[in-house]
Amino acid sequence: MKAIALLSGGLDSTLAAKIVMKQGIELEALNFLTVFCTCTNRGETCLASQKAVDALGIPLKVFNVSEEYLNVVKDPKHGYGSHMNPCIDCRIFMLKKAKTYMEEAGASFIVTGEVLGQRPMSQRRDAMRLIEKEAGLGGYIVRPLSAKFLPVTIPEKEGWVNREKLLGFQGRSRKPQIELADHYGIHDYPCPAGGCLLTDPVFAKRMKDLMDHKSDF
Repeated sequence: MKAIALLSGGLDSTLAAKIVMKQGIELEALNFLTVFCTCTNRGETCLASQKAVDALGIPLKVFNVSEEYLNVVKDPKHGYGSHMNPCIDCRIFMLKKAKTYMEEAGASFIVTGEVLGQRPMSQRRDAMRLIEKEAGLGGYIVRPLSAKFLPVTIPEKEGWVNREKLLGFQGRSRKPQIELADHYGIHDYPCPAGGCLLTDPVFAKRMKDLMDHKSDF
């Protein structure tokens, strides 16, 4: 059984991949790079995913989707977050691409490091359902860190993934993830700060000004 893991290189996605791998599932990591990726406090770029897969011992495929992604930023169907971050549309965009790659690679489902309630816009229960539906992946996204609080997925129903070995994390606290990382001996991971320039208030103001005055940039 093979699955595709969306891997940013951050702690959550690394842990999600580790949990699924421990069930004997073949895993390939996928990372989508845009010009809005920024550095964390430890100076890691979004390609911290390379360091993560080296530690996990799995292959990594990276796609630079910057040009296509600009269309999402300019006109997000589901609107922006507190600044210029189109988080729901961003997830739909990335997961649609992941679905295409999953089918090409002969994999059966997607794994993400999402934690219920951690991000206010895209990791609410209703937002997760919406994203999954619009990405065409209803029932095929396994979220190992919060699975106990979420509906049973098709991989679990089919017996590809043992639900009893998945977890029940929720909320914004990072303590459970840090404790699990210590348990697995995972220590070299980026800080949670940073990630996307579109969430930065100063950058977002400049981005909006550019869009207002030169929409065809």
